[in-house]
Amino acid sequence: MKLTKDRTFIMAPLNRRRTLALLGGAGAALIGARIAGRDVDAATCVNLAGAQTEGPYWVEENLNRSDIRVDPADGSIRLGELLNLTINVQNVSGGSCTALTGARVDVWHCDAGGTYSDEAANSSTGHKYLRGYQTTDDTGSVQFTTIYPGWYSGRTVHIHVRIRTYSGTTKIGEFVDQIFFDDSLTDTVFTLAPYNTRRARDTRNTNDMVVTGTNNGAVVYAAVTQRAVGYSAVATIGVNLKTAAAAAPSVSAVVNAASFARGIDAGSWVAIFGQNLASATRSLAPTDIVNGTLPTSLGGVTVNIDNQAAFVYYVSPTQVNVLMPADTNRGPVAVTVTNAAGTSAAGSAALLDVAPAFFASSGVAAAVPAGPFKPGDVVELYGTGFGPTSPAVAPGTVFSGSAPVTGMVAVRIGGAPAVVSYAGMVGAGLYQINVTVPSLANGTYPVIAQVGGSSTQSGVTMTVG
Repeated sequence: MKLTKDRTFIMAPLNRRRTLALLGGAGAALIGARIAGRDVDAATCVNLAGAQTEGPYWVEENLNRSDIRVDPADGSIRLGELLNLTINVQNVSGGSCTALTGARVDVWHCDAGGTYSDEAANSSTGHKYLRGYQTTDDTGSVQFTTIYPGWYSGRTVHIHVRIRTYSGTTKIGEFVDQIFFDDSLTDTVFTLAPYNTRRARDTRNTNDMVVTGTNNGAVVYAAVTQRAVGYSAVATIGVNLKTAAAAAPSVSAVVNAASFARGIDAGSWVAIFGQNLASATRSLAPTDIVNGTLPTSLGGVTVNIDNQAAFVYYVSPTQVNVLMPADTNRGPVAVTVTNAAGTSAAGSAALLDVAPAFFASSGVAAAVPAGPFKPGDVVELYGTGFGPTSPAVAPGTVFSGSAPVTGMVAVRIGGAPAVVSYAGMVGAGLYQINVTVPSLANGTYPVIAQVGGSSTQSGVTMTVG
């Protein structure tokens, strides 16, 4: 699971159904399989795309986001047909190609009325709609949520793309392209509002200066599929860009994935921070689960804790999240991360009997319902590290069910004892604690749980009101 440094649980918004789907039943809520560092099958390799002009409307906005419909200047959303756009980037050399991982991909395009944001010529200075960038994952892919582009005089429908590679903060490669759409599809879309409020467009693919000025084999067209709502589009762009030399991973911290404290225990979620931990970002996919067990390798990354393989759920260049394997040792244990560039020097973690911690977002306990709560409400709290269960659950086992903890869990809210009606594991490494909110005046109160002589982290709160 991905747990960011602000202690945000990856399941946002968190709810019981999604929790059990991701860590219990896995399947439906998870994305498709990705295999890090593999060559793309020769049959799927594309030719080098033809470099295109960036046009007059490029602005370096530095908006790292996937949904580019929103204008951050005022929160408004550009109207138009929903378009879920996937861009696959291949690094092509000779007759072979590889997925280009870790590349920055910027996109920008006009709205349904033909207007670009942040352009004085379009009277849109200060607005930033339909612009943004993402970094390619280990399949060379990025995804954007946008709208089907409109048109402006002299150009056919298109989306601009800028692809850049870096070594640290130094740019070492760049390619600018444009993605085009089938004219018959565009004709259909333009019969709909708000596109149909304009006159007929004056330029099609057949007389567009960019399309006709490029060798046909080098023009990138999107493969578009109509969905129940809007469209999905996939475009694959072949480039030849320099990439940074791989560096061996280094580990700076190994902590409990919920509390970010140094203590971990067998079967709990662990966050590892460092540099060069993975070549790209990747989360667990359904096909990574074999015989009901989480994988010990993901995106070419493996983790050893106390000389045992951990179960990997999420990898990125600076963070890896794993499930601690079974272990009877106690005290400091060595942790290493291995990828294609090598194995890190050992980091260290403190292996404890129990290491209870609540998942929280910005200090607020991950709970169902979301709150605020009334005295007498029964609330589900989620955490990790609450210790052994009966029946026992082998670490890494994907399951959906209930395995009560063997230890006594006590919870206090605002210093008042709360009745615990259930405490147990409900998914791989995920614990659910059901508590009744005690009689408290309106306010925000700290939540602390204790099991086996250890307490959850301070700073986790819930609101009564």
